[in-house]
Amino acid sequence: MNSKIYSLIAAGAFVLSVQSGCKKDFLDKNPINQVTADQAFTNAAAAEKLIQGAYDGRYNDYNIWDYQVNGDVTSDNCYAGGDNQANIQIDLFTPNATNGNVSRDWSALYGDIKNANEVLENVPNINDAALDAGGRRNQILAEARGLRAYSYFNLVRLFGPVPLILKTPASIAETQPSKATVDAVYAQIISDLEYAATNAQTTAANKGIFTRGAANALLAKVYASKATPDWAKVNTYCDATIANGYSLFNSFSGLFDEANENNSESIWEMQFDGSQHSNWMPGIITGTGWKRFDTPTNDLSAAYDAEGDLIRKNASILFKDVSSDGWSDNYWPKTKYPFVNKYRADTKSNIYTLRLADILLLKAEALNEISASGWSQAKVLVDQIRKRVNLAGTPAADQAAMRLAIEKERRLELAFEGHRWFDLLRTNRAITVMNAQKDGSGNTLNYNVTAAKLYFPVPQAEVDRNPNINK
Repeated sequence: MNSKIYSLIAAGAFVLSVQSGCKKDFLDKNPINQVTADQAFTNAAAAEKLIQGAYDGRYNDYNIWDYQVNGDVTSDNCYAGGDNQANIQIDLFTPNATNGNVSRDWSALYGDIKNANEVLENVPNINDAALDAGGRRNQILAEARGLRAYSYFNLVRLFGPVPLILKTPASIAETQPSKATVDAVYAQIISDLEYAATNAQTTAANKGIFTRGAANALLAKVYASKATPDWAKVNTYCDATIANGYSLFNSFSGLFDEANENNSESIWEMQFDGSQHSNWMPGIITGTGWKRFDTPTNDLSAAYDAEGDLIRKNASILFKDVSSDGWSDNYWPKTKYPFVNKYRADTKSNIYTLRLADILLLKAEALNEISASGWSQAKVLVDQIRKRVNLAGTPAADQAAMRLAIEKERRLELAFEGHRWFDLLRTNRAITVMNAQKDGSGNTLNYNVTAAKLYFPVPQAEVDRNPNINK
């Protein structure tokens, strides 16, 4: 492991400071359980510390908050709120290469990749029979490859072509890689996830662990997100996920109560205890006294109302009278101002990365796309999701109508969980939907989204450091 050289690569943005306004020090800390340079990688305990370090390193700005900015503020689910210019640029589709969020997301995701690569480089060389008992070595490698795949999946969806860094650079020249094609990045993601789907633990009581269920669920999402989706494989991997024994939790609102974390519906979720791993995101999206971030849109609120979907609306959006607060807003009256309501335990709210409802709706989408008559099979799954919130079955009765019904159902079900923008992107609906957006008074928001605005620019600091990045 040559951490000095590694810090110079694209992942080296680890040391960039976080955008002012919500500055946190997560990116300045080594993972709590990471093996230090003076420790030898000689036994099973060291291997466990390496993989724990990879997990601990994920508690950064990207995985705590920016995933929601990128998935919901970019989309029609949230306005930026607050006064952070980096968030506002993302909301208005005007981020440039010096945008603080763009820089720290690149940094955080490549930092997660660095940690996973260190596991993959060192664990195979540890000579300890205990590591092979019960296949634990392969499980650790599977978890690391799953974590790496997830990071690359986010990078390729945010930036398009990005460098593929699969090992610690051995020279300065290797710290300046050119971009890989989107197809090559997806091929690596699939390779990593296929290994994880075969070698990871089948399930785990601690849903923070990357399991076979998480690998299969991500494979389904990956095959749905490729330029040419492979719907047969999406369906296959959805089935493989479902077969792991997950089931819908009986209460939609209960999904977001602290008492029900790691429930039957959860496939993979970030674990927060308020101390070692503290979720600061609820404190900046909900509350009074100053203008909070990630404000639900008029359009999303109206979508819930149009569907008569009071259960999911009330569980997802909390309205408050903030008229005594000394700030203004362009979109909502302060007497009834909306806040995201899915993260209710300050510092302790877990975050779903993957849950079963997402996969059931993705399977419905696959069935609908595989054949023109698949809409009737898809309807069974969509209605299952709707039944939980006391809604009648979807009226969609052909392939085209079902396609839009599933899109709507995913939006209402998964709002504020970081999925919406990527759903619009992969279905080629982003430009149409976003350019049709209006405020609560019916005025066009004039986002003027074009194909050139669908992806983040490479951070300027990386362009300056790496002469090969745009070749």
